[in-house]
Amino acid sequence: MSLLHQALQSTVEKHKPDAWQPIKQHIDNHHQSEKSSIESDNECEFVFTEKLIKLACQLLDDMEWDRLMEDFGYHFIEECHNDIKYQRVLHSIGFTLSDFLIHFDCLHDHLNCSKKFTNILPPSFICNVENPDSILLESYHQRHRWSYFTVGIVKAVAEIVFGQPVSIDVLEASNRHEDYKCQFYRIHYRCITLMKASQVQSASTSPKDLKILPATFCKAFPFHFVINREMILIQVGSGLVRFLPTELPDIDIFLGSSMSYETRHFVDCLKMISPKVEPTFEHILSYCNSRFTLETVSQLHGKTIQLRGQMIYASESDCILYVGSPCVSALEELKGRGLYLSDIPVHDATRDVILVGEQAKVQEDLVTRMQKVKAKLEQASKELRQEKTKNVDLLNTIFPKDIAMKLWKRKYPLEQLCRRVDNVTVLFSDIVGFTAICSTCEPFIVVEMLNRLYTKFDDLSAKLNVYKVETIGDAYVVAGGLEQKSNRHAHDVCYMSIGMILVSQTEKSHDGQFIKMRIGIHTGSVVAGIVGYKMPRYCLFGNNVRLANKMEACSQAGRINYGAIMHASLNLVRNTILVFSSIFSVLLMYLQLNLSFVFFQTVVSNFELVNSSNEFTFEKRTPDCLPKDFPTQPGDTCYFLNVANQTNMLED
Repeated sequence: MSLLHQALQSTVEKHKPDAWQPIKQHIDNHHQSEKSSIESDNECEFVFTEKLIKLACQLLDDMEWDRLMEDFGYHFIEECHNDIKYQRVLHSIGFTLSDFLIHFDCLHDHLNCSKKFTNILPPSFICNVENPDSILLESYHQRHRWSYFTVGIVKAVAEIVFGQPVSIDVLEASNRHEDYKCQFYRIHYRCITLMKASQVQSASTSPKDLKILPATFCKAFPFHFVINREMILIQVGSGLVRFLPTELPDIDIFLGSSMSYETRHFVDCLKMISPKVEPTFEHILSYCNSRFTLETVSQLHGKTIQLRGQMIYASESDCILYVGSPCVSALEELKGRGLYLSDIPVHDATRDVILVGEQAKVQEDLVTRMQKVKAKLEQASKELRQEKTKNVDLLNTIFPKDIAMKLWKRKYPLEQLCRRVDNVTVLFSDIVGFTAICSTCEPFIVVEMLNRLYTKFDDLSAKLNVYKVETIGDAYVVAGGLEQKSNRHAHDVCYMSIGMILVSQTEKSHDGQFIKMRIGIHTGSVVAGIVGYKMPRYCLFGNNVRLANKMEACSQAGRINYGAIMHASLNLVRNTILVFSSIFSVLLMYLQLNLSFVFFQTVVSNFELVNSSNEFTFEKRTPDCLPKDFPTQPGDTCYFLNVANQTNMLED
């Protein structure tokens, strides 16, 4: 609901509270019709408001129109004052009541920026201080029945804003032209403080008492002009005269010398941009308190200029003085219109606007450059983070994760990264007949074959949580229990070996024969560490690594050789274990064991530990199949891990 409707509601409810509901119903119906039709213009809104006022008069027992309009205007100022935004404006317009009324259009401009205010062309006021106790107010407006609305406004402003009551006489109205009505009011002061504030020192009205010549005035205000009632330019500033049509009389006649006025009509030189009124003396006079924006008709350097300024009525000569400034905000715009800084007087704020604009432009360019640098730094930081992630991922593929993190943080020297790891199961493998394959085909075929095979091995090791140690030629070495401690490292390596055999049975060499793998597995303690700084690798050292290599050498094509190693003691923990690991992503359910903690005082072989889980089957070999220097106890031997009965657990 607009401020006008809110003020009308307060007015109606003051006299008869229950009379507002029918009016509100009319407003709601009007808003509903607006939604289904084209947006109404200002005239329709004003007509609708007048209909509401007529309805209010009827509902208030046929109250007089003028009395209701006076209360309406009073409550309108009250509604504005109740809003903190408009309250600040009301108290900032003028020091005296006359100053306030002259510049009351400032409030209209502010209200028109609000959606709460119906956008209606406001009236304009001219104040003449007649004597110390009265003001003659001229009001120009388009609505002939709104005279007492102005009375309510003035009374409310005097009481609410200035705290001083006044009395107002409504004088005769003058219809000087068809579109606007000029209504006269005489305002009487009731308080001596307001009278003193409104008193002004009398000044001479004789041209002889003027201390400045017209030529000096034209230089001081280069973008001014004076028009008479015939809308003839009788004086023009030195800056504006360059933009007038060339067929006009010589420039000197505008600087105070005798001249002829016939060829310098206002519409031949300038056109009105705002306010939207006819370019006549009376229309301009009725809005002399508004800001006027004008544009030159002729062009300089192919462009016109716009002026923004104020119209001032000079009663001593019955003329209107316009004082303005060019609407420019940058040096390029200034020069593009044929103007220079020297054309703008020093006292004009337009100079500061242009120079501040240039300074702001420089700062904006600096900010733009800084933003570009910031964007580059952010992009570089993003790329750096990406490269850091790549480096960390690369370290994680080369070294165990804990070792890779220590290397990345550089908290430990290389010699402190070596460690002894107990209970590690090491797997060695090679390709049977690899030397013959290399001697009968091109090198790139060998590399392609190994890449296909070892890529599948890598996927299998990642799924089984087995650490890949290295590849040397056709040798592929992995270890279980090295990167992460686990009581099932031997089981994981057994599944890894089975998977390697099954994968090799799906790959062929260049002669069309399936690849045959030979695998050996051994468990024991090892020493792990990084050797060198060029192409470093995480290497395993110790006798058990050599024995695992020997177990592979004693194996056969397509077989997995598994040896026995004695432990001094071992804790067995039975738990429910789910293993989601295989080269072919098949869910494997390990057997559920339900035992308590047992500490064996006897020695148990690693083979017995794996065999006791019932997950694998073994084929016992003779003791002479062990490597010659393999440490054994009486009855120890090696075993083949059967692959045939595991094919149903691994799917290609």
